[in-house]
Parts: sequence; C-alpha cells; structure tokens
Amino acid sequence: MTLPVLQTGFWEEPAGDWEGEADVVIVGSGAGGAVAATTLAEAGLSVLVIEEGFAWDPNTHSPDTSVAIARMFQEGGLRTALGTPPMPVAGGKALGGSTVVNSAISFRTPESVLAEWNELSGGAFEDTDAYYRAMDEVEAVLSVEPTPDRLLSGYDRVHKDAAEALGWSNYNFRRNTPRCAGCGRCNNGCPVGGKASVDIALLPRVAAAGGRVVTGSVARFVAANKVEGVVEDRSRNIIGSFSVTAKKAVILSAGTIASPRLLLDSDVVPSGGEVGAGLMVHPVFTVLGYFAERVVAAPGSSQGHYVDEFGEDRIVLESNPTIPGAIFPGIPMWGKEAWPYLSRASNFASTGVMVRDSGRGRIVGSGGAGASIKYDLSKEDQERAARGMTHAAQLWLEGGGAEFVNLNVYGGQECRTMDEVRGLLQDLPAGRFIGYSSHPQASCSVGRAARQDGEVIGADGVYVIDASSLPANVGRNPQISVMSVARVLAERVASKLGGTVKPLWRGAGALFSVPQYGVACGLHTPPPPAVDAAD
Repeated sequence: MTLPVLQTGFWEEPAGDWEGEADVVIVGSGAGGAVAATTLAEAGLSVLVIEEGFAWDPNTHSPDTSVAIARMFQEGGLRTALGTPPMPVAGGKALGGSTVVNSAISFRTPESVLAEWNELSGGAFEDTDAYYRAMDEVEAVLSVEPTPDRLLSGYDRVHKDAAEALGWSNYNFRRNTPRCAGCGRCNNGCPVGGKASVDIALLPRVAAAGGRVVTGSVARFVAANKVEGVVEDRSRNIIGSFSVTAKKAVILSAGTIASPRLLLDSDVVPSGGEVGAGLMVHPVFTVLGYFAERVVAAPGSSQGHYVDEFGEDRIVLESNPTIPGAIFPGIPMWGKEAWPYLSRASNFASTGVMVRDSGRGRIVGSGGAGASIKYDLSKEDQERAARGMTHAAQLWLEGGGAEFVNLNVYGGQECRTMDEVRGLLQDLPAGRFIGYSSHPQASCSVGRAARQDGEVIGADGVYVIDASSLPANVGRNPQISVMSVARVLAERVASKLGGTVKPLWRGAGALFSVPQYGVACGLHTPPPPAVDAAD
C-alpha cells in the first residue's frame, strides 16, 4: 500500500509504508544512479529509484554550513575511515547525491587513466571512442565550461597569482555551473539553482520517461529481485517501511562506501572477497598561508583554480575556501596568541594537496548505524603527501609572499621558511598527517568484483554502477568520470535487458543559457558580454 506523500515534485516523499515494482530498481540517485536511471528509463524499461536523502531546492538550502552538513552529508559529515591516520570520508545524502553538495569540478578522464582501467578490468574500456563519446554527452548535459576569471574568488585569485609568479602550470577549473552567481556556497547546495546537479539535469527525465523516484527511503536489504528498508522523515525518525520488487535487475548506485556495505550486510556476497576491496580515496592535506597585508576572502566560485605542475607525481594543488571552524582547530596556536589570527581569518588562503593514492583500503560489513571503513596511508602515499605539502608551502611562501604557512599536521608549528617546512615534514610518521577525503572510489571494481556490465560476480541480477565501479582512482575530481562509466555500463545493461538505448544528449542547446548574478552574493555589476581569455 502506498500512503499519501508529504511532498511531490517529480519525486515522491512517503509519509509511511509503501511498496512497488519495476523492471529495474536503483538504490541511489547521485552521479551514477541518475545516469543509470535516465539511460534505462529512456531505453523503455520501467525504473524505480530509491533515495535515502531528501529533495532540497534553492529556497530551502541553508547558508549555515553546519545545517547543510547535517541535512545532506553521510553520517552528518562524521563518516570516517579508521586507520593511520583516521580520515573523514565525505559523501552526499540528498536527491541528487553528492552532485548537490560538491564543488561542481568537472575533469575529463585522462587517457592514461582510461588505459590503466582497461588493463585492470580485462578490456572493459577498450572502445575508447565510445567512452569519450559518453563523456562528451555527459558534459553537454551538465553544461560544463571553464570558470571565467570574473568568477574566481579571492581564494582562487591568490592561488592563481602565486602559481603564475612561480611559473607553474595552472588552470581555472572546468565546472558544471552554467548559472553561477559566485556566492561560494556550492557545498551547502546552490542557493540560485546555478549548478547543473543531477536533480536538475537528469532525474526529471527519469520521471518524464515514466520512472518513479522516491526519497526518504533507506535500503537495508537487497537481493536479486528485491530491495527492502525503512522510511524516515526529515528529522530522521523511522515512520514506516518499504518493499519493492525488481522484475529484471537491482542496481546499487549508493556510492563507494554504501554499495559494497549493503551487499555485505545483506549477505549477497561473502566477506573478505573482492566486494569492498580496493578502496581508494584521493587523500587531501590542507596547507594554509597567512597574508598579513592582503585580505584574501572575496566572493566567487567555491573552487575555481588548480595547479597541475606536479600531475606526473600524482599531486594536484586545489584552491579551497578558508572555513574557520574547519581549518583553525589544526592551527598550532591558542589563547591570546591565536586571537590576532583568528580575528583576521580573511587573510588566510588555503590549498588542498590532493594525492592520487596507490594504497588501497576496504569496506567491511557493519550492520550498524555507521559504515566500517579500513584505510591506512601507505608509505608511498605518505612520501607523496609530504612532497605535495612542500610544494604547497612554496606556493604560499615564495609564490604568494605569505608571512607564514601552517601544515595541517598533529604537533606542528607555523613555518616561516622553506627550511622549517622541510624540517617539519622530514620523516613525519603517517599518524601525524591530518587528511580528509571526498572522493572514495574503486571498492566494487569492474574486472574484479563485477563483470563488464557492472553485474556483481556471484550475485546474478545485482549490479553496481557508481564510483565504486571504477577499476582504480582517477587522480582528478571524479564526477565526470563516474558519470561516464555509469553511462557505458548502463548502456550495456539496457541492451542486455531488451531496451533500446537513446542519446543522453539531445542536442537542444545548453541546459541553462542566461547567467544569474546575485547582488546578495556580492556580484553587483554584471560582467561585459565579451568572453574573456580564460574561456
């Protein structure tokens, strides 16, 4: 029985018990799930998408970061990998998944990475032309474009100035933000609807093709033909249960952590095997620069600039906003000594040292409220992180003229010279690094845990199509790669199940065509109509 809903758009928000059936039941509505659902629904299959999060729109996104994290991040933003060092692993929980709360960064899959994936997967991506055609379609649907110079934030500008002073290879990020207003609130959910997250760009097409999208429904059990779970309200109280039947297939698109966890907790596959193994996370290590005479904070994109000088060493430096509540606990100052700097938070710039890790962790069955993630920083990645933090310190001290830098390590101190930086990082134990991750990948890889269409080996009828499907990490922010892989796998599933695949991109022009400039966001003067050189 389906009870009345609290709210509907193209989705349903149940007020109690519900049930249903479809050819294909998809768990998760993020980057992988939305692409899979759109592909299958438009191929003529009946599709039911189950999402544990809720639908939010520009009018209901909160400017309060703590509220946004509690609403739209897994485990209230506290999900953590247990290892050396312990590391937060962020993930979205909303209609549209992490695409609603990410920074919209849109890297293409490097050809060298695709070649590596093809080798690791036993030839799953040998048709490179087909893969890049899928990527072209994804980028067109999301209206991906370079961030124009006029939308670089103050954090981005000091990052770019410092890199150019050193002569380092650097670029403005390509992002799927066709109506960006420059408010820097991507991670809270876009308040102007300027980001082409999949709740805007793709999921309405699922409903238009006859699919059903249901929010507030937490999957607890999966099998080849069934998904069961509980229904929650927006205060996360359990208000009912649901049971749905999959006539042809179940697809898990719940993300790198949740998809293997759900398989293991449901006893669909044995523990200790390939499902959950091979986890990679792109660990990030923050380095702050303090500019005594320069106020860095200014409106603009949430993340608009990066340094690729050290890409061959698997290191990328990415401009980050400085969020005092998140950054300053790692600064080795306190009391009266700290106050002059805390009161001048706008003078701190931040870069994130993102490492394409070579070490691998594991997701294990948990059955509890939180995920059980095992991940240690390998010796090789530890050394690479130290090199990356050295480069980041050089960016600020020598390129930007910062007064000092802070390397976010336990027991550190502010460093005013490169010699002090090198001394601090020399032979630093892994347990003293303070890192975080928002890019978990490769925990249910095609070629190891799954066949070349995403079907889980040993669990016929159950597929995984999301970031966990990647054979290895990307080395760049993975949103576009995840969606491209999802499209390739979903096309194979659609053909296998008797559907007729339709183009993802319909050639009808950009999703959005007119930029919005929000006075409330600080952009008082619209830019000139000419396209600047950065484009």
